[in-house]
Amino acid sequence: MTENLSVILAFGAGLLAFFSPCVLPLIPSWLGIIGGSPIVGLSAAGDAGRPKPVARTVSFIFGFSVVFIVLSIVFAATFNMMGAAFRYINIIAGSIVIILGLNTLFNFLSFLNFEKRFNLKQKPRGIAGAFLAGGAFGAGWTPCIGPILAGILVLAAQNGGIGQAVLYLSFFSAGLGLPFLLASFCYNAFLKFSVRLRSHLLLIQRVSGILLVVLGILIATGLYQTLSAMASQWRPFSGRTSSIDSANPSEQNLGYEIINVQANINRRPSEEVVRAFRDARIFVLAESIDIVDFTLPMIDGTEFTLSDHQGKVVFLNFWTTWCGACRAQKPSLEALYERFRGRELEIIAVNIRESRSDVTAYMRQNNLNFPVALDLRGAVGAMYGVRGLPTTYIIDRRGLIVARHLGFMDWNTPSVTTALETLLAE
Repeated sequence: MTENLSVILAFGAGLLAFFSPCVLPLIPSWLGIIGGSPIVGLSAAGDAGRPKPVARTVSFIFGFSVVFIVLSIVFAATFNMMGAAFRYINIIAGSIVIILGLNTLFNFLSFLNFEKRFNLKQKPRGIAGAFLAGGAFGAGWTPCIGPILAGILVLAAQNGGIGQAVLYLSFFSAGLGLPFLLASFCYNAFLKFSVRLRSHLLLIQRVSGILLVVLGILIATGLYQTLSAMASQWRPFSGRTSSIDSANPSEQNLGYEIINVQANINRRPSEEVVRAFRDARIFVLAESIDIVDFTLPMIDGTEFTLSDHQGKVVFLNFWTTWCGACRAQKPSLEALYERFRGRELEIIAVNIRESRSDVTAYMRQNNLNFPVALDLRGAVGAMYGVRGLPTTYIIDRRGLIVARHLGFMDWNTPSVTTALETLLAE
């Protein structure tokens, strides 16, 4: 997966939320409600107090997972509607996460201590009742889980659209739900463990606050996406395919294959290129990799074949019209296109899964003129390992991918221009 860091972070945040001071002490009560067994303490029989219906626990986990995932969709949709204001969202969102982290450490925002609890007069019956109880747990999370959840929601919303947000919150829910499931299997062992752990809850809370502050700083400064790319150790192409089926005649029988260069070619970018791209805060591969060749229809009715442009520097940008970060960076991409127009730098924006009419209308409404190809089924995006939008690859004259960038970037800056000029000069 190309978003290893974000997925691991989301899963770890879920685990951390489970062991937070406001959640862990409530777990025996919730498991008792789910399992239909009285929770008094350790039983003489050793396991009489254990909630045995594990299926209900799974249903409970799905219940709060649905709540969290719906929240992620709302957050991501809101961020996507920000449009050109997206460039300021990282600063605002990161600042909010920093404030939540500081409040976790110092508790100076008293209104965040509001907690909505649900008093269930009758224990939920069956799997459906456990699912509703899980939804109630998710909707009334305590102040301890709130800041952690908010941090992951902000991260998910600003890092790639609705699909990415659902992915991150699914892993967050899995991290929160896994200890629930283990506790339902080994209930008495969990009770003994939780008693020993309570003396460390303040430390856990402080660690949570520090991690939130660090995450907020990374989001606000834009460094998170750079770290994510570096942590991925990414190789996006999974193999070779000769054709992709499509109901659209313009995609019939088009070949998608990896174009290999000579085995003895030096794949390490020059020090000048590495330095220039790092100054522009664009992730450079330690060793350049081969392209996947493709042919796609253009919005003007022609076709674009990537290998036809070997010998030029190619700027390959994957995007959609509904992606807020994509829309925000398109004016700078247009400025970059005009700056290098007529030179040996080819800019191609590959739109994923949208119709020709919708994309054409968007380009006209926003006075954009750079070339746009249509990946109508998302096949090329999948071959290039695109998981978040926008994603940009930069290909050198030899046909090797030397750099990529995930997320928003202002492409009309001196540092970016210098990086591309350096690559053109080679």
